[in-house]
Amino acid sequence: MTVDGRLPKVETKLGLMNAMEDMIAYSQNEDGEYSPEGRLRELKTYVLECHGDFPRRFETGGMRCEVGDTGLDPVKILRVREGGEATEFFLNMEDRRFLLLHTNGRSEDTDRIVGALTGDGSHTFDNVWLHSAMLKRLADVPGNSLRGFGVSYSGRFLMAGEGGDADAGGLNLSVVGPLAEELQSAVEARPRIKRAAAHSSVRIKRGLGDDPYDFVQDDVHSTGRFTVKRGKSVQDHLQLIDACREEYAETIAGVEMRRIGMGETEGKMIAEGGQFDFKFSHSIDDLDTFIDRMFSATAPFRMWGLKSPIREGYFGVIAADLHAGTRMHFDIARDLMRVYLYKRGCGNTVLRLLTNLQLHYDAGTTCRQIS
Repeated sequence: MTVDGRLPKVETKLGLMNAMEDMIAYSQNEDGEYSPEGRLRELKTYVLECHGDFPRRFETGGMRCEVGDTGLDPVKILRVREGGEATEFFLNMEDRRFLLLHTNGRSEDTDRIVGALTGDGSHTFDNVWLHSAMLKRLADVPGNSLRGFGVSYSGRFLMAGEGGDADAGGLNLSVVGPLAEELQSAVEARPRIKRAAAHSSVRIKRGLGDDPYDFVQDDVHSTGRFTVKRGKSVQDHLQLIDACREEYAETIAGVEMRRIGMGETEGKMIAEGGQFDFKFSHSIDDLDTFIDRMFSATAPFRMWGLKSPIREGYFGVIAADLHAGTRMHFDIARDLMRVYLYKRGCGNTVLRLLTNLQLHYDAGTTCRQIS
């Protein structure tokens, strides 16, 4: 955004690139100088999953949102008003399923706005959810290299009872620098630490050379937020996002091919689809608490459900995904969970489930059908 808080009305792709470059130049220089407001304003891109239309005008969380045109289709300007304040984003709708929001507004403001968008059940917006292995693979894309990683693990959300130690089993770690890859290997070599060391973010360098216009370093968060930390190459920033979005879209397509339903082959009705098998690295001690908290209709899982005991240590759950408003079914035992996504269900839900199980319950959680 410009100093007065308004984005320029870009007319061409080059104009958009220049505007985003100005956002980086405004936020930082090589000495890490601060913005005129006294706070660092970093260029950030949020990737949103939109399971439906993006309305031109709507309200959410006490905010009024309006989408305006630029001279470049399909790039829009999303203006969000809160009281007397307004924040603007470039809204790239080239991919109508996976939208991009570009801004250099203050993180506390833009994170709150995006959180309100994705948390409002009246709209079908969601974060994209990058599980730990996906974040690590992003660093291996040609042209990318790992420059850091973050771990933010809560061992309490699904495990501990009320009144338990809030710090029990938790781990917060931030590593930045040339030894990040070696430290990552060291962390994963310790089984007890590895159980809590799912990546919540990675820092990736993309580009060649040391001139700031030849590279970029982004912090990539598990919720699909890309934050420029060093460098000024908008092209490398966008290429990093595109590489991530391409793999993510392919993964979602594969998930949705497994949705449960009926199809027709050679005039015969047949059952289609299959389950998703989630395996934990250790058994669930308190199955009732695990299920109650997962299906409490709150973030980060955003699912509501009713459980039915099938036998000792085994429950069935009929659930609703609050993102898309669709039905799901779960079979949950102490060391295995099977998930069934029905027709019209959103594949994003399965990625949200995997990512947050890793971050809040067991970093070793895997899903056999998702790599």
